[in-house]
Parts: sequence; C-alpha cells; structure tokens
Amino acid sequence: LAGSRIVGNAARCCSSASFPSRVCGSRFRKFHDVYGKEDVESMTAGFRVREQKFICGKDYATADTMQVDFFEITEQQHKASTRKKKELASSIAKEAYNLRKSGRYLELLVQRNFHKSDYSVTYTYDDEHRPDPADTKRVDKDFSAAMKKLYRMCDKKGIRHPKWIVVHEYSTYVDGVWVGKHHHHVIMQRVYGLTREMVEEAWSGRGMARCEPLHFDHGYITSLAKYIMKNVRCKRHWRQSRGLKPPRMPRPNDGKMSRTKLKDVCENRLEDRAFWEKMYPGYTLHYCEPIITGNNTRHLIVRLYRKETGMQQNRRNRP
Repeated sequence: LAGSRIVGNAARCCSSASFPSRVCGSRFRKFHDVYGKEDVESMTAGFRVREQKFICGKDYATADTMQVDFFEITEQQHKASTRKKKELASSIAKEAYNLRKSGRYLELLVQRNFHKSDYSVTYTYDDEHRPDPADTKRVDKDFSAAMKKLYRMCDKKGIRHPKWIVVHEYSTYVDGVWVGKHHHHVIMQRVYGLTREMVEEAWSGRGMARCEPLHFDHGYITSLAKYIMKNVRCKRHWRQSRGLKPPRMPRPNDGKMSRTKLKDVCENRLEDRAFWEKMYPGYTLHYCEPIITGNNTRHLIVRLYRKETGMQQNRRNRP
C-alpha cells in the first residue's frame, strides 16, 4: 500500500509538471477528450490563436460579406484589456506596412459602404491641363474642387451629397524618368437623383471623365482594389469622404482554434467549403489566403460571402 501511494504521488507530480494546474486531473481529461493531446499542448505552450471577424454590414446575420483573421498571439496579448485587443485587431486591417494591407482595408471599406447600384469613376487629364509630374498637391486640389462642384450641383437640385473613396495615382520619378500619369480612381454612392452626367460634368475642363455602374460581385471588389493599387512603382494614396462606416469588429475569440488546428487548416482545408460553412453558418467560402509573417508565425485570412438561400417558394413552384 505504501508503495502504491508513493507511485500515485509521483504520477500526480509528473502530470502537474507537464501541464498547468488549470488543465490537470479531470479538467485535463475534459480538454483531452474535446481537443486532443496535441491541441492541449499547443494551447498551453505560451501562444494562442485569435479569431477576429471583420463584418462588412450591420451585423453577422445580415451582412453580405465577412472576412475572418486567424493569427497567433502571445499569452500577454491574450490577457490584455478589451481596448488593447481592439487596437491589435485594428492594426491588422488598417496599418499599411505593405501594399497588401493597404489594399485590403480599402476592400473592406468598399464592401461595407457600397453596393452594386453605385458608381465606378475614373478622372484623367488632357495634355493642356495635366499638372507638372512633381505637383501632387495640385492633383489633390483638383479632385477636391471637382467634389465641391458636384456638391453645389446636388444642393441646387436637393440631392444628398454622395459618399466616396478615391485613390490618387501620381507620376513618379524612377531611374531618371517620370513613370505614369496623374489620374484618380473613385468609387461613389449613387444617391437618389444623382446621374452619371452630373458626376462627369464635375470634372469638366480638366480632361476625360468616365462614370460606370459598379459591378459588385464577390470577386470584383477584390480585383478592383488590386487594380487600383496595381503599379508599385507609382506613388499613390487614397482618402475617403466623411460618414463612411468602418467594418464592424466584434470582440476577438482566443479559443476558436488551436495552433495545431490552424496548421492543419492551412495545409489541408483552404478550399474545404463544407468545413467553413459549418464553422460560419449562413456564409460560404470565397477563398483563403495563408501568410507567414515576419516573425515566422501563421496568419490566415478567410473571405466569406452570404450564402444564397435559393428560390422562394410560391404557388407555382410548390411541390
């Protein structure tokens, strides 16, 4: 009996040394049954996986599109305040530490605020009115003047001011030559009463204006954002009108997925539509984008869109 007590005590000491007290005994068995031994070890290794949603709509139940980030965080970041967690999530979407990040937040803004009935506008200069290649301030002022003219036209007809996002693309001095020409890409709301002729007339006297309907399908907005940010040799920046709503960012979830599970997803489930539809009911997969960050950690971006419910039944198509 004495020997069995010694062996039992030694086993308990070994289990306590291998895993923290919060997952020992019955709690460890519960974690082991649900997640598996490898997942429990990854959860207790000092790193976690955070899930952060970016909902491009009013809420989860009604939004047309949503993006979800999975990325590794430290235990200190897990225990941070709610404000610090939101700052970390915001930095992931907003900080333009490379071209992909800047274009992605532009994509989120467009999906949150614009629809298929809105306008895609391009303003270019003719030879007589094109600013000097180095005069970027005048390029910005020309667009601001065009928007003020459009607002005056709207005020005369009692039309609400449209909201917009513009990307200014400048001529850039590269290897002793000027590359590209100044022009503007605009996405603009089609408010009631606003016509394409009014949008094009606002740019009159400077060059050519082209206003077209915004083809808002699941892949077009991503492609448009990539096209707008296409030429890395040309300097550019984008700005927005007042009143645009940022993507909604619910409170992050640090228990949705373990590091082992994230690795398995990145290797085997990037195109598994049924897997993502089960994880996020009401949505279906557009595509996944796995990234290895500078500190050699995994970052997965999942793009989802609202799943079509199918034809509504009526008297004619009822069985």
